[in-house]
Amino acid sequence: MKGFLQRVFTKRRETPITYDEAKEMAGSPDADVRGKLAQRHDTRPEILYFLASDNDSSVRRHIAANEATPVQADVLLTDDTDDSVRGSLAEKIAHLSAGLTPNETDKLRRMTYEALDKLARDQAVHVRQVISETLKDIAEAPQPIIQQLARDAESVVCGPVLQYSPVLSEDDLLEIIDGASGRGALSFVSRRRDVGEKLADAIAASSDKDAISHLLGNKSAQIREETLDQLIDRAPDYPEWHEPLVERPKLPPTAAGKLARFVAENLISVLERRKDLKKDQLEAVREVVQRRIASGEFEKRDEAAADPKSQKGKKADTSAKADKGAKTDAASSGKTAAAEDGEEEEGEPAYEKALALHAKKKLTDKEVAKALAANDVKFARAALSVLAGIPPEAVTKVLNTHSAKGVVSLAWKAGLPADLAVKIQVKLGHVPPSQTLNPRNGNNYPLSEDDMNWQLEFFTGMATTGLR
Repeated sequence: MKGFLQRVFTKRRETPITYDEAKEMAGSPDADVRGKLAQRHDTRPEILYFLASDNDSSVRRHIAANEATPVQADVLLTDDTDDSVRGSLAEKIAHLSAGLTPNETDKLRRMTYEALDKLARDQAVHVRQVISETLKDIAEAPQPIIQQLARDAESVVCGPVLQYSPVLSEDDLLEIIDGASGRGALSFVSRRRDVGEKLADAIAASSDKDAISHLLGNKSAQIREETLDQLIDRAPDYPEWHEPLVERPKLPPTAAGKLARFVAENLISVLERRKDLKKDQLEAVREVVQRRIASGEFEKRDEAAADPKSQKGKKADTSAKADKGAKTDAASSGKTAAAEDGEEEEGEPAYEKALALHAKKKLTDKEVAKALAANDVKFARAALSVLAGIPPEAVTKVLNTHSAKGVVSLAWKAGLPADLAVKIQVKLGHVPPSQTLNPRNGNNYPLSEDDMNWQLEFFTGMATTGLR
């Protein structure tokens, strides 16, 4: 108790000064002199208290940070007009708060708690943020203070304790996210270590796609098989979930086959390389892949490349990107350009269908979205070509380079919404979800018109000249 009350600490190597010298320094007209006195660990409490009312904020800031400052001066500084003074005070008091409770019987401990509680409700976000950052991983932090911070309207305040504080129980977190309105509360909770099944269920049942993405990417989160299955059923509409899903530590028995129906080709390879898939699960993946190859969505792969256990397969997998340009440059004319993806003449009916719908003004973004949802790759490619007024071979060239900028520019030229361009990047361009270009400021395209025109001219030129 004596150590707490007197703020015992390791003293700096300071040349001792007398009481009279300290009084003279306190009365100096030079703020630097008073500031040096305010920082000393051997300054008498009454002088520190006197300096807590100094006209210079830098002096008061030193008093606020000094652990030798008496609690009475700390209480005085909670009403300081300077945010930086209260911020320094908040950091110091938060460090000293372990084990404090609202019903302290000792006067000085009670005053310290009340000062901390007041600062945790401070009007300045920075002050509350300092307390949250300081207390976030302290197991003996005052529980009511943590509860207050966890419900703060500012994400920089609530975030640290929601993500890290061991003081918050699962029931506390369930109550908090049930009443959360924005501020990213669910995302912070979903990144906690060892998220339990109840919390995972609550997050998964929400409409917060970012929080769910963080939950899926949290390897320590305990997600029930049934919950994971439900998320996989919703996942086709959320490309950002695909990568964390295929990399979950444990997948339900039917999950791999389901995921293989819609994830990008690079993620199919991740599925095939998983060590925990049983033979029948791996076969289910390969069967789905073969169907997607037959539909023209994927390029044809040799059996060794599809077999992760084969040495030849490993070599083929590492060289796939280098070989892709050579394998996919088989186009020679507009309607047969889709042969690069194994479509050959089968692409022609899709192109004619797109032309017919366009002539009737029925080739809309909804038609493109429907084609993507149904994995009708041929028609989706043809629709892009017709809507953008770009030859099919140029469209194929853009998509086969897996360039996010190129695909976004193509969708823009086709007059499609920017949010639909994200799905086109993933489903047709096979751009990894982590590398997609997302809309900005609502539903605006993320690139300038000059940049997108340049991209289209570049790829059109490649298709025209046959450059790879």
